[in-house]
Amino acid sequence: METNRSIQLASSNQIAPAVETFGAELETFLDIVGLPKDAILVPYERRRPVFQNLPTVLESLTDEQKSAAVYVSKFVAACAVGLFDAGLNYLWNETIRNLRDKVARFDLSYFFDSVVSDASRRSKLRTEGDLEKLDDWELIRGCHTTGIISENGYRHLDYIRNMRNHASAAHPNQNEITGLQISSWLETCIVEVLAREPEGPVIEVRKLLHSLRTEQLSEADVPQIEAALPSLPEDLSTSLLRALIGMYTDKDIDAQVRDNIKLVAKTVWEVASVEARRQAGVQQATLAANGEVTRSNLAREFIEIVDGLEFLPDSTLAAEIATALDNLETAHNGWHNFYAEPAPARMLQRLIPGNGDVPRAVLAKYVKTLTLCSIGNGYGVSWAAAGYYQDLMSRFSDNQILAFINLVRDPEVASRLQFPDCASRYQALANQLNERAVRPRLKEVLTFIEGFNRNQLQRIASSGDFNRLRQTLQT
Repeated sequence: METNRSIQLASSNQIAPAVETFGAELETFLDIVGLPKDAILVPYERRRPVFQNLPTVLESLTDEQKSAAVYVSKFVAACAVGLFDAGLNYLWNETIRNLRDKVARFDLSYFFDSVVSDASRRSKLRTEGDLEKLDDWELIRGCHTTGIISENGYRHLDYIRNMRNHASAAHPNQNEITGLQISSWLETCIVEVLAREPEGPVIEVRKLLHSLRTEQLSEADVPQIEAALPSLPEDLSTSLLRALIGMYTDKDIDAQVRDNIKLVAKTVWEVASVEARRQAGVQQATLAANGEVTRSNLAREFIEIVDGLEFLPDSTLAAEIATALDNLETAHNGWHNFYAEPAPARMLQRLIPGNGDVPRAVLAKYVKTLTLCSIGNGYGVSWAAAGYYQDLMSRFSDNQILAFINLVRDPEVASRLQFPDCASRYQALANQLNERAVRPRLKEVLTFIEGFNRNQLQRIASSGDFNRLRQTLQT
């Protein structure tokens, strides 16, 4: 291994003079043909760390994985020329290509059921090619939800996605990227995606889904399955419940598959989070509101099987709010989000009563979506929509404020809090909600959030003092 590394380092040193000479000659050529040359290529001194770190970073890949990593080669070429923004774009393309391939090899139906809550949209997603219809943020969030990438990997990838969207060749900009930064992002993408395969509980979920679809299960098979389900992480148990409902309500699925699902449905329901059960009720109401009679009846049948009728919404309002929240979330995470958010934000505002009360089934999703839109991303907030968010959050009740506090434990929100401006805006929201909160203990926790080190706010959920305070809210 040491000999191979020495050979790799020697190769890096050999290419360095050629890279430096090529860059200088290219700038001369640009000058001769009358094109801009200043601030086009990254200076060679900043390129050097990429080639110094590259051999070590690539050691995590097998020979087979390297041979398939076409965009990594393009990444290296772009960095050699001095086009770090293009290199970041190639790195992201390789990461997305690899994730799509993993999803296709893993379980497409399970993935689509886990990531797409809009029933009408979900019905149009069937094949590997349909993965391209998902935005990048949906793909990486779905990979986290189904366990294909870790929580740590999700946070890093979400950060790189933001950098790719705003500091790469995907958008005209003058942002500077250092050689150490882009080397670090390459290492993250390799360790968390390119060189990583699903393992542990994730594989067990895939095996269970495969058995439900292809085998004829009996009561004798149930105890072994039931014994394994309680040990699933919450994210996986939630996505498994969504997948079972998606399979059960599929009009084209074999009757044998539904019989298999009936055997394990109640146990999966019991290990899933309360919020996941509420979402199941909302899904049934949404199908009914959209006139999908067959699927709506099957969804209700599933909920009856698991004794979950209490989780059905009282009215169609929950379904309408859920649809509005889906539209706002899509706009917020998509391209040109600053311009796309006002319309769905205005529609959401029209659905919320003056006292701010929303059906319990959509409360958590409502608070999370508003919070994410209000703290924005690393590059700001949609000011054209900010007034709607401020108005809706000014109506928050204590229950909604409690949901806001608990969001620091949510991976998506914690990922945003990596950005200082997002952390600052979250603390500003805590200050505003502190003035509205009624319960003294809520005020105490909000005050703690306001005073927490902004640069460490993404880790506040790990703070012993914070968790002791938060636990008092349950008493």
